[in-house]
Amino acid sequence: MNQTAKKKEASTQMIDKTNANHLESLVLFRLRLLANLYTKASASAYERGFGLTLNEWRIIALLSAGGKLSISRLADQAQFDRGLTTRVIATLIKHQFVKKVRDSQDGRGEIASLTVQGQALVREVTPLATQRNEELLSCLTKNERAIFEGILNKLTDQAKVMLQNEKVAQLGTYTKYEVTKNVG
Repeated sequence: MNQTAKKKEASTQMIDKTNANHLESLVLFRLRLLANLYTKASASAYERGFGLTLNEWRIIALLSAGGKLSISRLADQAQFDRGLTTRVIATLIKHQFVKKVRDSQDGRGEIASLTVQGQALVREVTPLATQRNEELLSCLTKNERAIFEGILNKLTDQAKVMLQNEKVAQLGTYTKYEVTKNVG
């Protein structure tokens, strides 16, 4: 390999390493990595033990915590789009874990809630979910857990502010493509 090719390869490797280091320094990248690793193991455990997908468990857990919820509210809380939420609920209705009725206050909306079978499932799955959570946190001291909880709360609050700011910024603005298209 000639000298120029060696320099080019070294430069490419340095750029790749810099990009990787940059990604690894981003909080979102690290949180997503943690969430993906935890989710893969949890999904397998819920599927193996209860025949549930992680999305199904998320909807069941939210209904258990929130009681009767509109489909829109459930989608927001699960961070799912409405289509995915509707499909997951349809599966849970088929398995008789969830029921839905028309919203008496909004004739167009629907309210979902757990059936007796769904409530029984929550009592079965919750110990596994609690145990998995405890296993993940077991590497932290009591003090580290308290600090971590505070940090997560602060980051969540900040992300909500950032999302709200982005929504405000989107009002009356155009993308670069739309500006070019409208001008040209």
